[in-house]
Amino acid sequence: MKFYSVEFIFHGKKRQDVFKSKSKQELYNTLFTQYPKCKIVKIKETKNPEDQLSVEEVVDKIANFLQLKSIDEDTKIFFLNQLAVMTDSGIAILDSLREINKSVEDKNLKMIIESISNDINNGSSLSEAFQKFETIFGSLTITMVQLGDKTGDSAKALFKLVGMLEEIRDNKVKVKKAMNYPRNILIAMVIAMVVIINYVIPKFQSIFDRFNSELPILTRILIGTEEFFSNYGGLIFIFTVFSFLLFKYMMINNKRIKHLMHYLALKTYIIKDITLYSTLNRFTVVFAELLNAGISIFEALEISISMVDNMVLREKLQKSYLEINRGSPLYKSFEGSGIFDNMVVQMLYTGESSGELQKMLNNIADYYKRNFNKIIENMHSLLEPIILIFVGALVTTLALGIFMPIWSLGEVSKG
Repeated sequence: MKFYSVEFIFHGKKRQDVFKSKSKQELYNTLFTQYPKCKIVKIKETKNPEDQLSVEEVVDKIANFLQLKSIDEDTKIFFLNQLAVMTDSGIAILDSLREINKSVEDKNLKMIIESISNDINNGSSLSEAFQKFETIFGSLTITMVQLGDKTGDSAKALFKLVGMLEEIRDNKVKVKKAMNYPRNILIAMVIAMVVIINYVIPKFQSIFDRFNSELPILTRILIGTEEFFSNYGGLIFIFTVFSFLLFKYMMINNKRIKHLMHYLALKTYIIKDITLYSTLNRFTVVFAELLNAGISIFEALEISISMVDNMVLREKLQKSYLEINRGSPLYKSFEGSGIFDNMVVQMLYTGESSGELQKMLNNIADYYKRNFNKIIENMHSLLEPIILIFVGALVTTLALGIFMPIWSLGEVSKG
């Protein structure tokens, strides 16, 4: 099989595409079947697109990996909100994008809007155009844009999306604020440790050296720690950066590593509840919106599951989806997943029985939202035992490192 790069004009628009065929005659048949009455401009034999990687593609991959093309959360929300407002006002999507692009200052967002506009101009839907930038906008954005395409009401879907993204942003701010206290404690303890190791303990070392005696073991460990970081600090920093980039690469490209980290997230103190409640809140909100738009339960569930980021939760929900396809009730299949607690299962049963499943899903989403907010608000008290244990261990180590040489000075001076 050969590959041909073909430039042609179809419905007054110039296009370029790569075709696979055994001969040029077969190529013409394929081309005129897909694009009747098109006018061929140029045909050129080329390599398999999957085998070749252009310089631009390599640069793009590196930029995406290092998140050089990332966009600030507030900028993304502002862009999507503008798009929702203009679409709701009756302005065509393409015209809305062009107007928004005139006022955008972020270079990366400008390039993205231009690409989306070009794709829509070439016949792609809004969700298809957004799909290329899933790593930047996230699966939730792609799912909600798809919802707008399916229902024909992109403005409503975008407004709902903006509300959810604003909530996620606010939750991140709450988590950061909750982490300020333990972070400040950690920084203070590290500074205290550096000062004591560098300026206090060396005084004892000079005294003990004068008497040809050894410092206590704990004090020597502290001095050894300081010397280790002084001698190998640069290498440790390089190793840390390399390990971080390698871990990030593995999380993107290795499904086993990603699955393992997602599994550990669901087993880690506090993080497991934050992950579970935030994910299930978004899942039930999207599921309810899709059902409310008149989409079948099977398709709504499939789309909702696709936006779940945690691989472990997604796999469990996919098993529930298969059970529902086999004829199992929704509440029964969700109960078997092991994700939903008994109260939620009972609410689903009530919703299915009464024919008000969409309303009940909204109530479930509010339930998970309340639980999530409760954890964030109480994070300080939840972290306090861990902080106290850590600070206690560090203070004890430093105190013994200082006082043990003092207690030993009497014996050293006598000896």
